[in-house]
Amino acid sequence: MPSQVTGYGLLNRQTLKKKKRGPQFPLTQFIAIVVITISLFLVVDFARRTAATYKIKNEAVRLEEEVTATRARHQALEARLSYVQSDDYVEEIARTQLKWAKPGETVVVVMATPQAAPPLSSGHQPVAADGTPLQSPWQAWWFRFFDVPPPM
Repeated sequence: MPSQVTGYGLLNRQTLKKKKRGPQFPLTQFIAIVVITISLFLVVDFARRTAATYKIKNEAVRLEEEVTATRARHQALEARLSYVQSDDYVEEIARTQLKWAKPGETVVVVMATPQAAPPLSSGHQPVAADGTPLQSPWQAWWFRFFDVPPPM
């Protein structure tokens, strides 16, 4: 019986050693898992960098358009500044806003006349000096400069 016990004990130790080792992966499977993991990381990193580059390029295009528009506005403002500093601008303001005239010129100020007033609500229509009814402001101007009815 002692030989059986020792034989049984040896057999038991061998089976215990196998159980303690657990499942083994071959070296190629381990390397494949490591390569796949690194590949996934690189693919995700590449996609992230590509998206960031796309956003940066779009921002660069937008900024270039903004710079172009700003340069055009700057040029327009420079042209306006040079015009405002010129004698032509001073003359324009003097004539249009201040109603000044050069020596020898006559300033004509148009005032509202009863002939150019809008028709009254009672159906009464304004008439010119010769009795013809006025229909529009240009006819009042015509009678201001000429004493004959306007051509129709």
